[in-house]
Amino acid sequence: MAKLNERRKERLGLDKLAFYDENVYFKNGNPKPDGTPEEIMQAGQKMYTELSDETKEFFDFMMENELFDVLGRKTKKAGGYMTYLPNYQSPFIFANFNGTSGDVDVITHECGHAFQGYISGKDPIKEHADITMETAEIHSMSMEFFTEGWMGLFFGERKQDYIDMHLEDSAAFIPYGCMVDEFQHIVYENPDMTPDERNAAWSRLEKEYKPHLDYMGNKRFGAGGYWQKQLHIYNYPFYYIDYCLAQTCALQYKVWMDEDYKAAWQSYLKLCKLSASDFYTNMLKEVGLKLPFEDGCMKDMAEKLEKKLA
Repeated sequence: MAKLNERRKERLGLDKLAFYDENVYFKNGNPKPDGTPEEIMQAGQKMYTELSDETKEFFDFMMENELFDVLGRKTKKAGGYMTYLPNYQSPFIFANFNGTSGDVDVITHECGHAFQGYISGKDPIKEHADITMETAEIHSMSMEFFTEGWMGLFFGERKQDYIDMHLEDSAAFIPYGCMVDEFQHIVYENPDMTPDERNAAWSRLEKEYKPHLDYMGNKRFGAGGYWQKQLHIYNYPFYYIDYCLAQTCALQYKVWMDEDYKAAWQSYLKLCKLSASDFYTNMLKEVGLKLPFEDGCMKDMAEKLEKKLA
């Protein structure tokens, strides 16, 4: 991540990365999708038609049965998610398109969840649908990578910019997500900490996990207050590490698909069908993925990704 941040700093022509630069990847701005929301949905249908027979059947089903509520409108609730309607064996996707690359993320990330729900939904054993987050997020995060070859449909000439931004963002998340998790362990194990002690703990972790960060004199964030922006800490304790485990698996799929796309896709399809029929550790081994907490997993993955970036 230090190398990626150095590369981005040079790309942006900056002496150092400030906290307000963290979500900026290119001098001419981050890539935005071309076309209207309706055209984005049409591009999504073309993409999934070409990706595989299974994804074509899934996306056609979603479109024909009006199982997307993704266009923005006044008074609509914020956020985005996939949910499942078991009586109808139907996924349902809710989102708010806003003209950013996040609109395409709905077509990849949330559709990764929905695709898994669709192909595993006919399993008569209902407990197999009770999937845990460290597994469920693999389906969504990996779909973001499996669909890279079609990003030209959404971003035109800036296809490669989006792919580069997405890979950097995916890798950057892992140290941040681990930092959030470690912070939660500290504050839950020490419930009598004062607000200043909590902020000090966050500041110490930032120096370890995000040493490039510069708050440019912002007193609140510079004193360790940035953690209060992370709603998961308040609303979903200890959920964040699940994203890190899943992202590690998704990045393994990224490396694998660049070497053998067909084999990687078959592994992913098998994982989707397994759903929650076994424990996370067993299912990863069954589909040929390394466990994120195995010695050497992170090192091997990072080295292969670094060669790609070079």
